[in-house]
Amino acid sequence: MELSSTVHRGLAIVDLGTPDADQVLGQLARAAAPELGMDANNLHEALRRRERLCPTALPEGVALPHAITSLIPRTIVIPMVVPAGVVMDHDQPKSDVIIGLFGNMSTPDHHIRMLARLARIANDPGALGALRGARTPDELVHRLLERDAVHA
Repeated sequence: MELSSTVHRGLAIVDLGTPDADQVLGQLARAAAPELGMDANNLHEALRRRERLCPTALPEGVALPHAITSLIPRTIVIPMVVPAGVVMDHDQPKSDVIIGLFGNMSTPDHHIRMLARLARIANDPGALGALRGARTPDELVHRLLERDAVHA
């Protein structure tokens, strides 16, 4: 499964505020809800449950919050940049690149493959610099897909 089939223009967030981790999860859920035809509160709670289980923040300043349930109809990815950073895990630096992933339990392989693709991007300082420099949601999507093509 290619990242280009799960990321779409209009499904990205560039947040110039300084939200907390729960607000970040809520923004991701609200962005995903119309695309998935689901209630944002249910998606928000699924992300919260996963983050309570094990926070997804990485030392590179990236977080990969994700939810997988039988109610989510298909896999989607929502990239987000928060220039000021957000504490997603108190044991890690602030995350300024946050990539939300929503998937269906009947296709766990899609979910794992997307996480692997996103992890490769998260380990590339050049990719992170490009994502951090995005100023609009469309630019963020373009840069993410561009960097994914390099790592494919």
